[in-house]
Amino acid sequence: MDGKIAGLRERWKQRTEAAFERMLGGKSEEELVTFTEREDMAVLIGKELAAFLLEENVGQDPAVEPAEASTTCCPKCGQPGEPAVRKGEKLVDRTVATRAGEVHMRRQRWRCAKCRIVFFPTGRAIASGNGRF
Repeated sequence: MDGKIAGLRERWKQRTEAAFERMLGGKSEEELVTFTEREDMAVLIGKELAAFLLEENVGQDPAVEPAEASTTCCPKCGQPGEPAVRKGEKLVDRTVATRAGEVHMRRQRWRCAKCRIVFFPTGRAIASGNGRF
């Protein structure tokens, strides 16, 4: 996990350095003239950085692919679900609108054979951590 955190920290530093340059680099003097333009840029950068942190934090959740179906019960009948995406297959990408902007996630979907529905476990969403905004 330490290597993963170190890599994440390095990507964070690169993003914040790029954000600093976008806002305060020499080019910004030409692009950011009015206070509103400056404010808009600062808010945009803040949202991008917040979305990055959110994606990465949620992406570390061990519930990306719960090992036991008993932890993912059908919302209708309460019986354990079956994974809808088989082991080794890529989880479905989803985009969720958040206060930080769009966050890209991957989630395991679950299937209830009895109710014949596909569902997501309540309260579980896993960020893909791919850094797209």
